[in-house]
Amino acid sequence: MKKYLFALALVVILLVATASLASANGGPHGGYTATTDACAGCHRAHTAVGPGLLVETSTQALCLSCHGAAGSGADTNVVDGVYVQGRNAVDTTGDPNTANNGNLLGGGFTNYKLAATTSTHLSDGTALLAWGNGVDRGATATLGAGNGLDCASCHDPHGSTNYRILRTTVNALPVVVAQVDEDTAKPCVGPGCLKDYDTEQWGAGQSQLCAACHSSYHRVNAGQGSTLDGTTYTHRVDMQWDAAFAGAANPESAGMGGYTLPLALTNNPAAGDGVVVCQTCHLPHGTSSAMTGFAAGTYDPAGATGPIPSGDSALLRIDNRGVCEVCHQK
Repeated sequence: MKKYLFALALVVILLVATASLASANGGPHGGYTATTDACAGCHRAHTAVGPGLLVETSTQALCLSCHGAAGSGADTNVVDGVYVQGRNAVDTTGDPNTANNGNLLGGGFTNYKLAATTSTHLSDGTALLAWGNGVDRGATATLGAGNGLDCASCHDPHGSTNYRILRTTVNALPVVVAQVDEDTAKPCVGPGCLKDYDTEQWGAGQSQLCAACHSSYHRVNAGQGSTLDGTTYTHRVDMQWDAAFAGAANPESAGMGGYTLPLALTNNPAAGDGVVVCQTCHLPHGTSSAMTGFAAGTYDPAGATGPIPSGDSALLRIDNRGVCEVCHQK
């Protein structure tokens, strides 16, 4: 019966393309009363089987009891990267968009767009892929028990002021991400879309989440791609779309070949502009994009501990690093 409880699903990750609210504390993740039943959905004082008095053996298992492929407590299936309309019997959103099953904006951990993932963030709490903070992408740091990356590394199960209950502190760094009214989301019109509302916009500050661990990739200066940054050149991030790409097609509406990419909202979304954030090009959960031809080649940068694997999809949204063409249209 645990999977039927509207439980603590820590992994409401950056994600839902079709949910009605971007509530900071939606569902069981906050707004508790003195006699709330939400605590019992996730914790037991004397009969717990997991750390933190969890009713599941791990944080990941608890999250997936609602948000997994077989979960029933939430409409978001983060394993397969899809929104399953009506799976949650206690759906009080009242949003007409929930009739449109679709892909999750954050991707999936095992599958995405009906295909197996080719790269993913590990979330089982045992290891952390150290892709930032000056550590090479190929390096893997195995952390001590309980210190690895899991759902709660990015999301606060007890609520947050941030979009998708993202933690306000990640890796000891502050994270502030604006809420988004997902009913203003633009429809998904590109290849691979299952239904509408597949490309809602992110909230301002979204890149801060990634930068908390991947600081070596978070570079915001103009001309960054032509400025040697240590031993590499790094693509600029967090720049205003209209200022950086005047005259080019907006990637949310008229991307190369019909593909689209999501931007973050600005203070003037009605103008059709936005900000290029990390999640514009990368999926935070996992991607099924394929890397072939030149895009599949093994790359061994100077000073690396080992080559980047052939076929590495690096959480990119589109096959063969096609995210570049959507914006640059060469």
